[in-house]
Amino acid sequence: MSIVYKALVFADRFFTPAVFERAVSQVPFWEGVRRVYYDLRWPEVSFCYGEKTREYIPYPREALKEVEEAEILVTQMGLVDECLLRHAPRLQVVGCLRSGPVNVDREALEKRGIPLFFAPERSVEAVAEFTVGLFIAARRGIVRACREAFLGIWSQSSYFDYALAPLPLSQVTVGLIGFGRIARRVTQLLGPFNVREVVSYDPFVSREDMEAYGVRKASLEELLQTADIVSLHVRYTGENRKMIGEREFSMMKPGSIFVNTSRGELVDEEALVRALQRGVPAFACIDTCCGEPWSGKHPLAGLQNVILTPHIAGASRSTVESAALEIARAISRYFEEAYLFGKKEAR
Repeated sequence: MSIVYKALVFADRFFTPAVFERAVSQVPFWEGVRRVYYDLRWPEVSFCYGEKTREYIPYPREALKEVEEAEILVTQMGLVDECLLRHAPRLQVVGCLRSGPVNVDREALEKRGIPLFFAPERSVEAVAEFTVGLFIAARRGIVRACREAFLGIWSQSSYFDYALAPLPLSQVTVGLIGFGRIARRVTQLLGPFNVREVVSYDPFVSREDMEAYGVRKASLEELLQTADIVSLHVRYTGENRKMIGEREFSMMKPGSIFVNTSRGELVDEEALVRALQRGVPAFACIDTCCGEPWSGKHPLAGLQNVILTPHIAGASRSTVESAALEIARAISRYFEEAYLFGKKEAR
């Protein structure tokens, strides 16, 4: 097949050229697309934040020249802003491998009438697995026991103390704040554990939709007061900043566990530190923090009742591979439909 289009691809150390090449090899349309790659080196390079975009990696100056003849732009963490679009008179479509394309100036795209495809389900499986793993690790004291072993401490007696030993998952209530794709998958993964009850708070999801998953709809207050594990699964909008704070932590049960694999900005971290110091919740598992990446020692790292990880819940090969294939197929469908309906941009 002769070359018909040009694609500029902002790759990185996770979304590698090899990953995208494997994806496009499964979609015949891409045989006619010349692909030019730039490695933006994320996650070795830290995110930048702007007024209209956030969590992005800047593109090199040379990309402004390269994009002039590109009809297709594909990115994961690379910035797509008004400056780049001004240098892209032929651009017809943008694909972003993220579940939320916060690194793309969507307003600028809309002004040009350029469609944006992204991958809202890309990390569902990986994040759900990680979340359930945290439930188990926290309740069974796996990380604490490992730390003690590394320090040469034989701490078996503290784990076989009946008064301190945890209940199995079959005897606990799990509360999910938000009931989107990840929360639903968490519910499914919990099935074999025969969890006593799963309750969820989400004002945008009906009782019937939750019941279809065997989940009981509850108010936020009821969830906090009854759940042994409280897990946050809400998309950050700005308006819901610090939606979980002093008031919410004070309502949680003694012995409860708080888990956040969503976004750090949803939680008042200072309030969380104070709550953990008081002992309610008894434990927290935090994968996302405000101000990532943190510099120096994070305030939560000084506490023993915390599992703290550097935003790695989505770090699975399936995350990027499924997103790459989804975007490759979406762009292919766009050009096929443009051709069928005679849009003048398609050639």
